Amino acid sequence: MHPYALKSGEGWTYRYDIDFTVKAGELHPGRGAAFIEYTTQKGEEPPDHTHPTEDEIFYVLKGELTFRCGGESFDVGEGGFIYLPQGIEHGYTIRSEGPVRLIVVTFPASATSAKGWGGFIADVERQGELVTGPENPSGS
Repeated sequence: MHPYALKSGEGWTYRYDIDFTVKAGELHPGRGAAFIEYTTQKGEEPPDHTHPTEDEIFYVLKGELTFRCGGESFDVGEGGFIYLPQGIEHGYTIRSEGPVRLIVVTFPASATSAKGWGGFIADVERQGELVTGPENPSGS
């Protein structure tokens, strides 16, 4: 493992219904937290779901959403943050018109392994179509 830097727009972009740009993944490069950025819009929301192995953090760069988790609702807008613990069903509805930009950080709720922790980002990396990758992820 070695340090690396990515410029704006760089990362490993996977098409997994929509495009997700992985800055640090479960499988490569990284170990611990996974960090992705993506743009979405009304009608592209995932169904409510549960992550059995990972906690999830969303940071809203652009747009307005309502997150649902464990029977509660949270309105989150630009600059807003939400923490969603593992094992609790959650989802979101996009309230704003136009594109919504999000950063998502996931991390294992149990010990990590070299093969990832079986979370969503590993699914994106394994099953998504790699569209682009950074030119120089090592920063050198």
